[in-house]
Amino acid sequence: MATLDRRPAAGGSLSATAKETPIRFLPQLPEKRAKPVWSKVSPPFKMDGNLFDITPQPPSGSPPDDAFRRKKHESSRKKSEQGHHDASARRTAAFQKPKKDRENFREALINILMQNEQDMSLPPDDMLSPGEPDTPSSQEKDILRYYYYIQNGIDTEHVAPMEDIWLDHVLGLVPNRLKDGLADYIEMLSDEMREDYLLSVKKAIVDFVLRDPREKEDADDKNMTPIMKELRVVPKPWAKSYISAKISMQKILYITNPTMCSVLDSWNHSFGCLRLVDVEEILMRTESFELNNFQSLCMRHVEAAKDTLLKKWFPEVQNIFYQGNKSKQITHTHLDAFFNSVSVLMTSQLRSLCMDSIDDYHGLYCPPANEVRKNDFQGFVVRLVLEGTEMKFEPSCSDFETVLLNVFDVFVKAVSMVPRVETKLYPVEGARSKATLKPVIAENHIAAMKESVQKVIEKEFIPCNEHTKEFEKYMFLINKEADQFVEKFLTEDKPFDEMKAQVIRFKELADDIVYNSRKVIRLGMFELHCDELIRALSKRADSLCAKILIKMSKTNMDLNKGLCEEYESIANKALATPANTEQLMELKNAIIKVRESTIFELEERILNAKKRLEFLVDYTSMSPAEMRLNSEAFNWHSRMPPIFEEHDEIIGASKRQAENALKLRRERFVEELEGYNKQLEEFESFGDVGEVNRYLKKAQTLNSRLEAAQEKVEQFNIEEEAFDWEITTYPLRKKVLDVLTPYLKLYETTVEFQTKYKDWMDGSFDQIDPDEVEAEVGNFWRTLYKLEKTFANQANPEAMAAKMKGKVSDFKQNTPLVQCICNKGMRDRHWEQMSKIVEFSLKPDTDTTLRKMIDLNLEPYLEKFEGISEAATKEFGLEKAMAKMVEEWTDVSTPRTFTNYLMNVFKCSGASSNIFIRSLTTYQIPIFKSENVALFEE
Repeated sequence: MATLDRRPAAGGSLSATAKETPIRFLPQLPEKRAKPVWSKVSPPFKMDGNLFDITPQPPSGSPPDDAFRRKKHESSRKKSEQGHHDASARRTAAFQKPKKDRENFREALINILMQNEQDMSLPPDDMLSPGEPDTPSSQEKDILRYYYYIQNGIDTEHVAPMEDIWLDHVLGLVPNRLKDGLADYIEMLSDEMREDYLLSVKKAIVDFVLRDPREKEDADDKNMTPIMKELRVVPKPWAKSYISAKISMQKILYITNPTMCSVLDSWNHSFGCLRLVDVEEILMRTESFELNNFQSLCMRHVEAAKDTLLKKWFPEVQNIFYQGNKSKQITHTHLDAFFNSVSVLMTSQLRSLCMDSIDDYHGLYCPPANEVRKNDFQGFVVRLVLEGTEMKFEPSCSDFETVLLNVFDVFVKAVSMVPRVETKLYPVEGARSKATLKPVIAENHIAAMKESVQKVIEKEFIPCNEHTKEFEKYMFLINKEADQFVEKFLTEDKPFDEMKAQVIRFKELADDIVYNSRKVIRLGMFELHCDELIRALSKRADSLCAKILIKMSKTNMDLNKGLCEEYESIANKALATPANTEQLMELKNAIIKVRESTIFELEERILNAKKRLEFLVDYTSMSPAEMRLNSEAFNWHSRMPPIFEEHDEIIGASKRQAENALKLRRERFVEELEGYNKQLEEFESFGDVGEVNRYLKKAQTLNSRLEAAQEKVEQFNIEEEAFDWEITTYPLRKKVLDVLTPYLKLYETTVEFQTKYKDWMDGSFDQIDPDEVEAEVGNFWRTLYKLEKTFANQANPEAMAAKMKGKVSDFKQNTPLVQCICNKGMRDRHWEQMSKIVEFSLKPDTDTTLRKMIDLNLEPYLEKFEGISEAATKEFGLEKAMAKMVEEWTDVSTPRTFTNYLMNVFKCSGASSNIFIRSLTTYQIPIFKSENVALFEE
C-alpha cells in the first residue's frame, strides 16, 4: 500500500512541529483484506489510454491467468466503454477551463468536508489503537481528522478507478512460472492493488484541497537551490545557447535515436540479468567442487553466455538497426559517428555484464559481511596424497590460484569477442580496423579482485597445511625409513619369533591408519579428502607386513621341507636293503641313533611347525603347495613306527644273507690265492734281458692283485668282527707276495737303468747332473748285487741280475770323468783351460753328448781336469751365494758407495750383519774383484 506522508495542521494544514511529533491513534488496516464495495460498482468515468500515447501490445504467449483475469473483468470494461469517449472529452475540457473553475471546485469540496466535520467530533472508537489513553492530544486529533477525511470525506463515486491496462502491464512483468495455478491469488492481489490505487487518489485529492498555495511558495523559496532560482528567471539568459545546443544535439546526439532506445530496452528487458557465470547454480550445489569440474562449469557458463551474446543479443541488435534503417530512423550523413555511438552503448553494456559477473564471481569467495544467502558456497575438494617420500595436495594451492584467478581473465576475454554491429550490416569506412567491441575493464580493479581472492585461498589453505601434522606420527612410512628397516631386517637371518613381532607391529599400524584417521574433513572453503593418503600409508604398511610374511612363509616352507626331507631320509635309510655287511652295520647303528635321540628332536620341530602354522593362517593365505607341505610334515611323525618295524625285518633278513655271502666269498678268495701262487712258477724261467719289459708288466699285474687281495682280507675281517666270527689271516697271500717282490724289484731296476743309461749317454749334455748320476749308479749296483745273492738258487734270474750288475759297473768307471766335464760350475774359462791341456777344443755345443766325450779317451787328463772342476764348483757356489745376497738386499736401503757401506754396516744387526760378513768375504776373492765391483758400488 502507498505510504501516507502528508498530514494537515489545525485549520487545514499541519505545522512543522507536528511532523516531528510521534504519531499515535493511527488507523490499523486489517490483516485479512476483503474486496471493497466500490470495486463492485463501475466508475462514472475512465481515463483515456491515448492521453499518454500508450498503445498496449498484448504479450506473445499470454499465460492462462491473463485470460482468466480479462474474462472476469470483461463485464466491467463493457459498462465503461459507453461513457469512455465522453469522459475523455470532459477531461480535455477540464484542462482548458480557467483557474476560477478549479477554485470553485476546491471551495465546493471544502464545504462538503466541513459539513461532514460538523457531524463528527472524534473518529469512531474502532479507529483508536488499543492500549492508548482515551483523550488524544490536539496534534493527534489533527492527524486522526486527516485520515478520516481520506477514508470517509471523499465519496468513491468521485474517484476514477485503476485502468485495466495498467494491471495488465503489471501482470505482464510477472513470469509465467510464478502464475501457473495461482488464479485466486492473482485476483486477490489485483484487488489489493486497486484498493491501494483508490486510497492514493483520495489522499491526493485531500492534499490538493487542504494545501495553502502561499505556504507552498514560501516553503519552495526556502528550499530552492541557486540553480533552481536561476531556472525560474524569465526570460532565460541562456536561451540562445540552449537552442543552439539543442539543434546541434538533434543532429549529432544519437542516444535519443529510437534504435538506440530499442537496443537499451532490449538489453534491460532480456539480457540485464545475464551473467558470464551463473552463481546461483554454483550455490545450489550441495557438494564440494572438484577443481577441474569447477573450471569446466565456469567455462561452460562463459561459453553459454558468449553464445547468448553472439546468437541472441547481437542478432537482435542487428535486427533493430536493420529495421531502423528500413524505417529511415538511421541517418547516413554521419554514419561513422552513429555506429561509434552504437559501439559505445554496446561496449558499456558488455562492460556492465563483465563487471557484474566479476562482482558475483568475487562474491563467491569474499561475500559481504551482511549478506544472507539461501545456500552457502560448498567450496572445493582438496586431496591429500602421498607422492614418493612426501605428502602433497592435489590440486595444490598454486593450482587453485592459477585456475580461480584465470576466470577473471576469461571474463574480460569473453566480452571482447563481440563484433561491431556495422561489420555485419554493411561495410562502413573504418569498421574493419575495429572489428570487435573492446570493453575497458580497469586493470587495477581486476588486480584487486585477484589479490583478494588469492588472499582468501592462501588463508583457507592454512588449516589444510596444519592438518598434515596429524600424519607426522607416520613419517617413517612416508619417508620410507620403514622400507629400509625391513630390507635390512630381511637380509639378516632373524628367528621366526622376531619376524612375527614385526608383522604384528605393522599390522596394528595399518589398522590404526585406516580406522583412527579422518578420511574427510571440512576446513573452511576446502573439503580435505585424506582417503588416498590413508590408503597409500595403509598399503605401505601392508606391503611391509607382506614382505615379512613372504619371508616367514618361505622360512616356514624351508623348515617344513627340511623336516620332511629328514623324515624321508630316515625312512629311505630305514627301508633300504644294505648291499654288503658294512652298509648293514652302518644302517643298523644309524637307525638305533635315530630311535634314541633324533626322533625326539623331530617331534619338537613338529610342535614348532604347528605354532608357525597357527600364526601364518591368521595373517596370510597359503597356496595349495604350502598346505600339502604342512600336511605332509605333520603326517610323517605318525608314519615312523611302522617304518621302524619294517626296518627291523629288513635288517634281520639282510644279516642272514650277508653271512651266507661272506662264507661264499671267503671260499672263492682262497681259490684266487692258490692261482696266484701257481703264477710264481713262471717267473723262474724268465732270464732274457730283452724281454724285461714284458716280465715287469706281468709282475706288476700280479702285485696289484695281491694288493687288492689284502683289501679283501681287511673287509673280511671287518665283516667277521661284525658277525662275531673268528678273524682269518690268509697266510698264503703274504707268502705269494714275499716271493714276488724280488722278481718285481729285478725287473724294475733293470728297466730303470736301461732308461737312465740311454738318457745319460745320448741325451742333452747340459741336462746331466754328475752328483745325481753318481748317486743313482751306486743305488743300481747295490740293488743288483743284493738281487744276485737272492737268486743264488735260480739260474735265469741270477744270470739276469749278474749281467745287469756288469753293465752298471762298466758305466760306473766313467763317473769321475762325468764329475769333471758335467760340472754345473763350468764356464768358458774352465773349458779353455781344459782345451789347452788336451790341445783341442772341449767346449760342448748343442750336439755334444756324454758318449762323444767318453770316446775322446780323456782318462789320462783326468787328474788335471779334477783341479779345474773343483775350482769351478767353488766358484759356482760363490755365484749362488752372491745371487742370494743380492736378492736379500733388494728391499734394503743402502749407501751408494762401498766406503759408506762399510761405515754404516756396523749399525745393522741380526741377518744384516751376517749378510755383511758374507759379502765382505766374497769381495776379497780375486775373481769377484773385477766382475762384481760394480754391484757393490751401486
